[in-house]
Amino acid sequence: MNNNNIPKIDEIDATIIKMLLAESRTSFTDIGKACNITVGAVRMRYKRLWKEGIINGEVMLVNPHCLGIRHIVDLGIVTEPEDEEEVARYLEGKPYVSQVIKHLGNYNFYGKAALRDLNKLSEIVEDLELNPKIARVDTLIWAEAVNVEFPENLVIKPLPPSSCKIYKRPALTNIDQAQIEIDDIDRKIAVILSKSSRTPFRQIAQELNISTKTVIQRYKKLREYLLPRSTITVDPNKLGYKALAGLIVKLTNRSKMTEIYNQLLEIPNVIVIIRILGQYDLWVCIALEDIDKMFEVRQKLNKISGLDKPEVAITPMVKSWPLHLFSSLLESEAMPKYYEEKQGKKSANNRKK
Repeated sequence: MNNNNIPKIDEIDATIIKMLLAESRTSFTDIGKACNITVGAVRMRYKRLWKEGIINGEVMLVNPHCLGIRHIVDLGIVTEPEDEEEVARYLEGKPYVSQVIKHLGNYNFYGKAALRDLNKLSEIVEDLELNPKIARVDTLIWAEAVNVEFPENLVIKPLPPSSCKIYKRPALTNIDQAQIEIDDIDRKIAVILSKSSRTPFRQIAQELNISTKTVIQRYKKLREYLLPRSTITVDPNKLGYKALAGLIVKLTNRSKMTEIYNQLLEIPNVIVIIRILGQYDLWVCIALEDIDKMFEVRQKLNKISGLDKPEVAITPMVKSWPLHLFSSLLESEAMPKYYEEKQGKKSANNRKK
């Protein structure tokens, strides 16, 4: 790994990133107190972290279940290499396939479907496989699409691994919960914050021609269900992480799910765990500084009783994380056709203090 292109950060920079990954609306005043520096010094460091591309977004993650989306399904599409262009054109005409990327693991294309009714899945698979150029479509059904990312488990050097928060398995999500009732004002506030989570309440109030008090009241309600996490996004490559290991895990005994889940979260840089339905039980993502780190990860996995040997796919690291997959559902029934790694980078000026 070439470290020459990695910006140098110190413990204060790392602490700022950690605090904002945990809650992007943390005030510069609170950060300054935690780091024992002035508000002005925090502001200067924050702007520099943006300029260097380490921080590249301020977002609120959207809970799609609150919008009536019951199931997120990964679609792994297999074709011959010489047929990829034709299949790509075919997928363009299929509105139910979104967030498409090429070449993930054993798949030529990997996309997602957001479904209100799981019965639609068989129709989707049959429709795709009608194309003679598509050899096979594999599906991976998410058991839930909220509380699956753990940004505070990312080790940000020079802070030690012990600086990571020790997570426990989140409470199960009720995917059958009734779609929450939100009006036009709620939706507009959610759209603004999902794209720019540090936007001051007063600025939102002026934009929507309502009182600041109303914005704060609506915000508190939205944070309970629709906007469960407020975070910055970072470029893990700029923090020294060059690869992402995706593990599909099967448990030998599902009654041990909580215990195994918690043991996985004790492994540094386990940043995503998604419960899945069917033959496998968990989809786990681990940030790697280099491929050699996978050997250390395997040693830790081997110490967890109840895990079958996982299937592993190692891919280049994404350029923006946590992933911000579902914000478009606030404004549309569909997610973007292709996965965009950058979520709309903008200036760090005029941030909420």
